[in-house]
Amino acid sequence: MASMLEILMRLKNVKNLDPRHSTLVENAYYLCKPPERSARVSKVRPPLYQYIRKLLFSDLDKSSIEHVLRQLRKLPWSECEAYLLKCFMKVHKGKYGQIHLIASLTAGLSRYHDEFAVAVVDEVLEEIRLGLELNDYGMQQRRIAHMRFLGELYNYEHVDSSVVFETLYWILMFGHDTPEQDVLDPPEDCFRIRMVITLLETCGHYFDRGSSKRKLNRFLMHFQRYILSKGLLPLDVEFDLQDLFAELRPNMIRYSSIEEVNAALIELEENERAVSTDKVNSEKHSDTDKLSSRTTSCTISANGQNILNGNEENGSHEDIGGSDTDSGSGTIDQDGHDEEELDEENHDGGVDTEDEDDDGDGPASEEEDEVHVRQKVAEVDPLEVASFEQELRAVMQESMEQRRQELRGRPALNMVIPMNLFEGSTKDHHGRTVGGESGDEDEEAGGNKEVQVKVLVKRGNKQQTKQLYIPRDCSLVQSTKQKEAAEFEEKQDIKRLVLEYNDREEEENNGMGTQTLNWMPGGTSRVTGRGSTWEGSRRGTGSRYRHHHQSGSGLHGRRR
Repeated sequence: MASMLEILMRLKNVKNLDPRHSTLVENAYYLCKPPERSARVSKVRPPLYQYIRKLLFSDLDKSSIEHVLRQLRKLPWSECEAYLLKCFMKVHKGKYGQIHLIASLTAGLSRYHDEFAVAVVDEVLEEIRLGLELNDYGMQQRRIAHMRFLGELYNYEHVDSSVVFETLYWILMFGHDTPEQDVLDPPEDCFRIRMVITLLETCGHYFDRGSSKRKLNRFLMHFQRYILSKGLLPLDVEFDLQDLFAELRPNMIRYSSIEEVNAALIELEENERAVSTDKVNSEKHSDTDKLSSRTTSCTISANGQNILNGNEENGSHEDIGGSDTDSGSGTIDQDGHDEEELDEENHDGGVDTEDEDDDGDGPASEEEDEVHVRQKVAEVDPLEVASFEQELRAVMQESMEQRRQELRGRPALNMVIPMNLFEGSTKDHHGRTVGGESGDEDEEAGGNKEVQVKVLVKRGNKQQTKQLYIPRDCSLVQSTKQKEAAEFEEKQDIKRLVLEYNDREEEENNGMGTQTLNWMPGGTSRVTGRGSTWEGSRRGTGSRYRHHHQSGSGLHGRRR
């Protein structure tokens, strides 16, 4: 075989083959006789390290996270802490959807080893900095995984919001205005935009109140300026940006030029400067009011009244500020806001609301804060509301018309209602059909006070009818009678119009006896067929109502 392969290669070298044929011959040759190379050397790891990798990369999932945490706590910590940190930083080698489990394990281990959680955060930030300095294409998957890991660490309260925002600005500004800008962040490279999108999609929904909301609004303005500096974006990046803004700030304006963004940033800075000035003034007023309230409370308690009005007032005032800004006194709220934000907002005295400041009038601040918040929430563009109502009305009208046409065009089938009702239908003394419908036909029974109604009931796979007696003055009976009268009158009108049309046709075709004779049965059958269609629609009323009910329940289940 080896000699035959040698002959094959010599023939290939002698003959002037097409490049495609030459490639085929080489592939066949190396498939039969691959080139000699050294054997792959597998890394030898101690059994303890292999067990750690098995726990993190094979066994870890939502159901086994408690077991993995217990097993990691049982390890000899002094021997495997460094290797465990190294494995935690290899989140890009595991499943992307399990990064939050690694962050959860970090939170669980931090209760017993504080230094380990700090080391994990330091390593993540260092890896992000390294990725920005190198900008290697082969490291992109690792960089995206580390951005997701940083966001999950914030969700598990191991990172403050200041670290998150510092990292976001760091991504936008690192390497700019330097000689290495074309290498670190070329104009056509949009990978930093993907990094920002990944981090904000992970933890950005927590920045919806207080100082973190204002920080995110300011960052998104700078982010828009960075996006516009890139020029035309790829479609996938543009779609990700649209999803990000729709999720975090659906009402934020997307600017189309850098000049508009710069003008908006200048206006935002002026507003923040004015708000900070008002805040300082309000703090002075609130300090004065607190001092006077404390003096009043001391005076009242000195007179023997056990009220402590001043302390209650200050406590309620701070509680109001905490409820408006979602900041507790030195605690972390459930939404994942960090301690720095809470200290900032508590330092404001609980006076400023989410977007507006009051005058610091002491006890009256509760009502004014509530009014300001409600006014801010109620601000809606009337043009958008009007356009939305118009589009919704058009969609509903189109749906109703389409549904009405479907019901009219659908042939009336007797398969839904049991056939014994049609076969055993009789006429009462008023000439009405009894048993021909499932809930709309009635029969007088028990004098003039009650009406007999047949209801279609489904038990298992069989359909049965059940007779009920309802009062004659019931709204169902009245509406049914009105509907029957309207249908009968409409049927009579149609019959009259058809007969008039037939008479007119006979007069016009008076000299064409053969055509008239041929036409009359068709006309008669046309009338008869239409009448049977109306009767069929009346018979199918119950099934149509039942179909409406079933379709309505289906919509409700989908909405749920």
